Amino acid sequence: MELGIFSRTYETDNIEETCLRMKAERLVHTQFNLLNAGMPTLPETFDEKKIEEIKEITGKYGILLDALSGTFNMIDPDKEARKAGCLQFETQCRIARMLNIPIVTLCTGSKNKESKWKWHEDNEKQSSWDDLMRSTETILKYAEDNHIVLGVETEASNIIDTPEKARKYLDCVGSPNIKIIMDGANLFRKEQADDMSRILQEAFDILGKDIVLAHAKDFTAKENMEFVAAGEGMLDFKLYVSLLQRSCYSGALIMHGLSEAQIPGSRKFLEEIIANA
Repeated sequence: MELGIFSRTYETDNIEETCLRMKAERLVHTQFNLLNAGMPTLPETFDEKKIEEIKEITGKYGILLDALSGTFNMIDPDKEARKAGCLQFETQCRIARMLNIPIVTLCTGSKNKESKWKWHEDNEKQSSWDDLMRSTETILKYAEDNHIVLGVETEASNIIDTPEKARKYLDCVGSPNIKIIMDGANLFRKEQADDMSRILQEAFDILGKDIVLAHAKDFTAKENMEFVAAGEGMLDFKLYVSLLQRSCYSGALIMHGLSEAQIPGSRKFLEEIIANA
């Protein structure tokens, strides 16, 4: 298992600069965001020459694009915005195919009007589930047409907020083109932090066979639940990595939720965990 990183950890819109900074940190795997190439995360259109440029420069530096960020609010309370997100997603899948990226990531979304990353009680409604399934039906065809796997993860603020709901989602869709992005920190709510082993093991029991990508961020649960860089919180990474290995996951472990200055410390911490697993 090798380490990788979210490309947006590097706050630059220059693809060559992104690659240079990754190589300086001895990182070759990334979950790529098109913002790092001076494009919108979800472009409506694209220039094929720009995509060729991305392919050429990442190839020059040996950077492996493990996944492409494609997050939009799949249950957006604004129906027109939801429709637009689905349409843009077709472009995202085409770009992923052109760049030989196997996975495009999803945000199952929230009915919160302010942010898709904030909870809303309407997420619990059957109508919200129905919206999710309608959006999924639309984008799944784009994924299948372009031979792309869609990656979904549990998010406390989203409609898919537990491993059980993620399992229900995968089973309802019933397609090999939707799989799981495992993020250990996302499995916990504040009151569950003391039940670390059980929560982690149950999540892998439920979802382990469908993992296509793994994230590495940490969390603290003092006054509020906060995400922090791997190694600076309370997630049992020794158990987390061992469970990934037992699930026969052989992909990259993508560092997430950290600043560029925190990369060396998190990388060292995770490399030791992996080496001793």
